[in-house]
Amino acid sequence: MKVLQMFLLVLSLQMGPSVSMPLCGLPNKDISPDAVVQHSLTTKGCIGKFLNQEVYVLNLYFSAQDAFLHLEVSRDELDGEMSEKPPVLIINSNTNAYIFFTINFPAILHYPEFVISSLELKSEWNIFKKDLPLNSEELLQWAKANFSEVTFFAELQNPKMIYLDLKKDKTGPETCVLQDNFHATNILQADYPIVDIQTCIVPNPEPVKNAYIVHVTHEHPHPSHRVIDINVTITNGPCVKPPMVYLKSEEGYSWNIHNSDIGIWASGNSTLHSFTIAAQYLPETKDELINVAYLNGAADLKSISYIHVLDAASVNLPVSCGSSVTQEVVPTTRQPEDQCDKLLNSTIHYMCNPDQLIVSMSKEVLTVCGLTVEKISLQDSTCTATILEDYIVLATSKTSCNCVMAGNSIINSIRVRREESKDFEKLVMCEIPTIKVEVFQSPDFTLPTKTFDVAKVNYVRVDTSLVNRSVSKCDLLVGNRTLVLNKSRPQLTMETFSWIFHTQGLSLPETSSANLSCAFCYGYDIPLNCCVYESLDVAIVNSSKSQNGGLGMESVLGITFGAFLIGALLTAALWFIYTRTRASFKMQPVPTMPGGSESSSTNHSIDSTQSTPCSTSSRA
Repeated sequence: MKVLQMFLLVLSLQMGPSVSMPLCGLPNKDISPDAVVQHSLTTKGCIGKFLNQEVYVLNLYFSAQDAFLHLEVSRDELDGEMSEKPPVLIINSNTNAYIFFTINFPAILHYPEFVISSLELKSEWNIFKKDLPLNSEELLQWAKANFSEVTFFAELQNPKMIYLDLKKDKTGPETCVLQDNFHATNILQADYPIVDIQTCIVPNPEPVKNAYIVHVTHEHPHPSHRVIDINVTITNGPCVKPPMVYLKSEEGYSWNIHNSDIGIWASGNSTLHSFTIAAQYLPETKDELINVAYLNGAADLKSISYIHVLDAASVNLPVSCGSSVTQEVVPTTRQPEDQCDKLLNSTIHYMCNPDQLIVSMSKEVLTVCGLTVEKISLQDSTCTATILEDYIVLATSKTSCNCVMAGNSIINSIRVRREESKDFEKLVMCEIPTIKVEVFQSPDFTLPTKTFDVAKVNYVRVDTSLVNRSVSKCDLLVGNRTLVLNKSRPQLTMETFSWIFHTQGLSLPETSSANLSCAFCYGYDIPLNCCVYESLDVAIVNSSKSQNGGLGMESVLGITFGAFLIGALLTAALWFIYTRTRASFKMQPVPTMPGGSESSSTNHSIDSTQSTPCSTSSRA
């Protein structure tokens, strides 16, 4: 976040004093009370196995003194006759509540005196009013004591509307046991007002649009749904510039968008009128998301609204224009402008490596938008585009053209200066791809190593998370020689894309070390690739020689050194013995033994020479 704040400061300095930092923490005045989120998460809840009669319990907590609730109850057509007894609905509230029912089959209702329902006007309903315990555990025990078992229980806080689907479940738990953050999937959905909203005012002299950040987070355990519906309605259109909506959630969630008159930046893949929009990078925290929204349109923004919701299955978000246009002043050339913006947004691609950033777009932009290539630049207006075949290309190093590093991403922006309309700007946050290089000596890729075996087929795997038009190559550098490894069929999983190389048919030199260098290059349709490199120091061995009793250079050197060391130690030992016995010989007189033959005289002489002072004293 500190890096992003630094980039924000640099950008504000470049844009001049007319664009000030946003003033955040203000109460929201822009989003209407109609902003709601729908999900199946309960404060507490449980399900139980169906026995003889269905019993559904709703324990409702409201912050307001008087509450209004719409309760829609339905059941599957196949379960139209689920039991001989009608279902029981127990509805409790902590305050005065008026409940408007939508139900088309008979049921038995239990609720307190201070709860009023629309069904009281009809005589055919069995309604029992009695005091009920407010505590969920006590209410659950009361229901079990009166009806043997509970089919479903939910504690909810401040719902606006509840959709309850009665289902007979003979495979559920034997009894209903309350759980915190229980997901009532396929049984209950509820609408809640969005209350966690923070508004930031951008003090621009001529603001024309608003930005909205919808940040959806999920409590553990995560719900089963992976698609979030977004219904955005503009309350005061048509807009001079459409509102910008940023959609952020955890990895693995996608978005289904129901309005095309807005700008969209989504962290996951999104669908708009059957068209799929690829995911774009968005940071994780509130402050970083606000910074991104500010950087992406600071010159035009009136306000930035941050909306945080939990476990959303759908979000209904009313938004407003920063500046509206009257019907009389709508320009007749609006459609060509829309086509220009549409083409720019759909054809801009970017890629990067640790050294540079490359941005490309279709050359058709020049014709549709009525531009010259000099009108297209990066944040630094001197860094203009060039033509490369059928594409417009902007390329810069990560230290030029006002690029800023944020973690592992290169940040810059694209500017398109237009004559008769507002300039087009787009923030670029390119995450530098990484690759992982591993060596294996078997095709099952189980045990990585840093050794190439001359006697075996060696395998190299290059892993990356990028797939689009990627190519890869690996070279083994041995002294002055370069061996190009053979490429096999790539492997694709849900998370990684792997290029496979091998040494079959190559003659590896017998040397002690080498360097493995692999390049991973990716791109789009432009005739230009962006490459990431990774190298690995490896050793080269020959296992066949060690198995056949042959000696390598290391073995020969080891034996030679060992023989030299043993010889030196033996020489030192003999010299020590010689010096000790020589000193003893000089200190002792040689005795003369009378008689005896020549051979015995010799033996005595030898014995005297080998004697020690201790042995001479013993003879005396």
